Amino acid sequence: MSNKLENHVEKERRTLAGILFMLLNALAISVIYAASKELTKEISSNLVVFLYKFSILICILPWCFKDGISSMKTNRIFLHASRGFLSVCGSLSLYYAIKHIELVDITAIGYIEQVVLVIIGILYFKEQATIAKMVGILLSFTGAVLVVNPSLINFGSTESVKMFSNINPYYMFVFMSIGFWASNCTVIKILGKTEKTKVQLFYVLLFSCIIAFPLAFMKWETAAHIGVVQIRYPYKMISADSLGLNVSHIKYLALLAICYFTHSIAFFKALKYADLSTVIPFDYSRLVFAGILGLLLFEEAPELGSYVGYALIVSSGIYLIRSEANRRKKIKEFEIKKLESEYEHS
Repeated sequence: MSNKLENHVEKERRTLAGILFMLLNALAISVIYAASKELTKEISSNLVVFLYKFSILICILPWCFKDGISSMKTNRIFLHASRGFLSVCGSLSLYYAIKHIELVDITAIGYIEQVVLVIIGILYFKEQATIAKMVGILLSFTGAVLVVNPSLINFGSTESVKMFSNINPYYMFVFMSIGFWASNCTVIKILGKTEKTKVQLFYVLLFSCIIAFPLAFMKWETAAHIGVVQIRYPYKMISADSLGLNVSHIKYLALLAICYFTHSIAFFKALKYADLSTVIPFDYSRLVFAGILGLLLFEEAPELGSYVGYALIVSSGIYLIRSEANRRKKIKEFEIKKLESEYEHS
């Protein structure tokens, strides 16, 4: 009896540790968004992305090569390069949006990546399209629409119709970043079958820096406009004086690197100590942290319709997580019963 009690207490302790690590993960990501928003006020998003990824690459080099250069060998260089490209595109889209959109809105819409991954799983990996997945997709889409245009909560009013034509076009970059990150996750899923974590991390950062370098340090000329999108081409290198970097920016870049490692370690620890279905819902605390940071640092105050959108997105995410956990549990129980039945008849 005492052993059962001790096991129960230990499980509860590990679950609490997992939840605390997931809350730390959520806080770290929120701080990354806030620091990025502050940085992009004075220096270009392209430069922020390059410096952010380059600083992390420098930090992980000793860890990556502690077992020698041979430990970094790979036969899937094209996939690593593809992941680097997707990572840079996702970061650039996100950081460009951060300049023009409230932190809490970006955080909320970012959760739709989970829904995009569900869609990719159904279409690409031939996973089962359940009712829960369809409901989750519908709720997330509705929530995203309300976040983008919160006035729709007053459906039918003159204000909602008027605001329909005044939607912030920079939301497009948030959705672009979600598409790139979801595609990046798909590549990670493929690479994960053969590549070690440190090999993946080294190459994604290496190729990200190579791709981001010309974007950050070359002057670009605008050739044409398509809405808020500018078609540009590089024509000369930027001088060091024109970058706009100063000592005050170094502390934000250091904060980005620290928060990146904090979020990576905390997320790993959270999944190590507790079940995915238990800790992932606490990742939605990012909305609270982002809302507080946005209000305190940038005086951002969402509208009523946005809160309804946040609620729908969070509800759909938790519903998907719980339903998937229950489905896997039932499959596991069925397989155990099947094995027990076969053992009894053998």
